[in-house]
Amino acid sequence: MPQPTLFFVFDVESVGLHGEGFAVGFIVQDADGNELETGRFACHPNAARGSKEGAEWVASNIRTIEPTHTAPWLVRAAFWRRWREWQGKGAVLVADCAWPVEARFLMQCVDDSPIEREWQGPYPLHDLASITLARRGDPLAKNERAPIELPEHDPLCDARQSARLLHSALQVAM
Repeated sequence: MPQPTLFFVFDVESVGLHGEGFAVGFIVQDADGNELETGRFACHPNAARGSKEGAEWVASNIRTIEPTHTAPWLVRAAFWRRWREWQGKGAVLVADCAWPVEARFLMQCVDDSPIEREWQGPYPLHDLASITLARRGDPLAKNERAPIELPEHDPLCDARQSARLLHSALQVAM
């Protein structure tokens, strides 16, 4: 596989670690760190499955995200269309720490249309935490945020931070 030049970095907010995702944000950037596209899709968290504790955490920690859709499966469908378009252009998929939230979201994307999507899944799924560990960093460290990366737990803002950290890590590696 040639060195990737397009990175589709995404983040998901869900109702608990193992609940259903209700919001996803993404940024597509080139190898120079230039933003090519950003997006955020969301439904109301009450439309997503999850634990009572997960719903309480969402209510206490996540600012209201303007819904673009009425159901989680519609959020996943919108995300999948954007991901597949960029995948067709050579983008690789990257999550900050892919387990469990983003991995579960991707599995649900495939489960929404298993015959069509069985072989379309992002392979490999790249994980910023593993890149950080390989650079002898702490993959669980809380990193400072640029103003455009706030508020925390907004999936687009979180994806922007991950994209910045990914670009920095890749620059050092090269």
